[in-house]
Amino acid sequence: MVRDFLTVVVTTVLVKASVLVASITLVFAVTVTSVQAQQRAELPTIGTAAGGTMSVERERLIGDYYMRQLRAQAPIIEDPVLREYLTDLGNRLVMHSSNVRFPFTFFFIRDPNINAFAFLGGYVGVHTGLVTHAEDESELASVLAHEVAHVTQRHIARNMERMQASTPVSIAQIVGGLVLAMANPQLGMAVMTGSVAGIQQRQINFTRQFELEADRFGMTSLHAAGFDPHGAPRFFSRLAAQYRYSTQPPQYLVTHPLPESRIADTRSRAEILGGRDLDPSLDFELAKARIAVRYSNTAARDVLLNMQQAERRNANNHQHKKDAARYGQALALFALERYQEADEIIQTLHAGDSLNLFYLDTLTDIWIAQERYDEVVDLLTRAYMRRPNNQVVTLNLAYAANYASNYDLSVKILNDYLLHNREDITAYDLLHEAHQKSGNSVGVHEALAETLALRGMFEMAIEELHHAHSKTPDTRTLARQRIQGRIEQLRRLRSERERVMNL
Repeated sequence: MVRDFLTVVVTTVLVKASVLVASITLVFAVTVTSVQAQQRAELPTIGTAAGGTMSVERERLIGDYYMRQLRAQAPIIEDPVLREYLTDLGNRLVMHSSNVRFPFTFFFIRDPNINAFAFLGGYVGVHTGLVTHAEDESELASVLAHEVAHVTQRHIARNMERMQASTPVSIAQIVGGLVLAMANPQLGMAVMTGSVAGIQQRQINFTRQFELEADRFGMTSLHAAGFDPHGAPRFFSRLAAQYRYSTQPPQYLVTHPLPESRIADTRSRAEILGGRDLDPSLDFELAKARIAVRYSNTAARDVLLNMQQAERRNANNHQHKKDAARYGQALALFALERYQEADEIIQTLHAGDSLNLFYLDTLTDIWIAQERYDEVVDLLTRAYMRRPNNQVVTLNLAYAANYASNYDLSVKILNDYLLHNREDITAYDLLHEAHQKSGNSVGVHEALAETLALRGMFEMAIEELHHAHSKTPDTRTLARQRIQGRIEQLRRLRSERERVMNL
């Protein structure tokens, strides 16, 4: 879809900032300097129990609280195509991981730094810079597998328990410092460092073990999911060599130091697991092209020129790389408003792979820009019949239906979709737009309330629901009861989060 709907409704409450998000080691302000190369073939057995105070349910609640704060302050990319790709990739790894206790949520953050991080409750964030610097899907998957292992082995929960046992710091202080670090890295890290002063040295050896454990469990999952385990040492080696003498290493090296012993350990384990000679992944190459055009700081004209030059230089590339290069050119041409040229490229790609969601999404954008509303609604309706409630198809159809003034269609498919995808901000933004354009003021307040609640703004969300309740006629008793019930749900949710976070 042509727009990032994250900022459509409540841009005044979002913070435009460079995100400096940490993985487990940054969360606890720990400086890790080395990992011992020991027991290369065997998985470590630190254990997965996080003790009596950090239950799985509490971990899930804290993770949910953190994610709501993240939505409010970080430049999360609400792009359904990229989200679908990352979710599919991440879940392939989760399916082959041990000790999975809850569903995982994978999301992109628009940031050119090379980084990925995990948090309580199965939330894994990936900076766009990581995809830009990965040379193949196995390299990207190796980093994801490492972060998944941090969650499944409950490293973060176990470290939080150690912190709380050593100092009177609360979960709210830890998470508050982390969120503040996203908007103001220096101030945020100062708060976090102060919160955990006096216990840093006790964490170092424990974290070294965690990194080693995450590498080994992650590589086992990586191989079992069908990826090349050599992707891990290949990516780590290139990253370490590139920034060996840099005074400003990428964030990933700050939170995941790469001494030679750690790289050697991953290389040895990859040899034991056995390598795979895989063709380039088309979806990975398309995602990389999409990020380069839409979510980098490079002008579309320069991206187009670079891709055209690369295509001429690499005429013998694998077909998937060629298709991705053409796709990137179409996106750049679209950004330059050269719609007819973009349409010709995408039509050719779509004709050869009609089920490809990257192509379908971009074709939607182009036809809407060309005001071919009825055609695109017809195309997407047929796609919806094949794949009902697929996020890319559904959100694009609602997007096109709003342009075509077919608000009944938009509202119907979005309400069906939201029954099973209640945390999709883009869907609520599109629903808000449909209600607004159709003059349904009650629906406007309800949709806005949900987007606010997903950003942790419970008071504002409840206020919107009160507005919806007051505008609902007395004759619609069931509707008024439903809205009142949602108000009570949000109040309970707010109270539960406050109780858990301040334990």
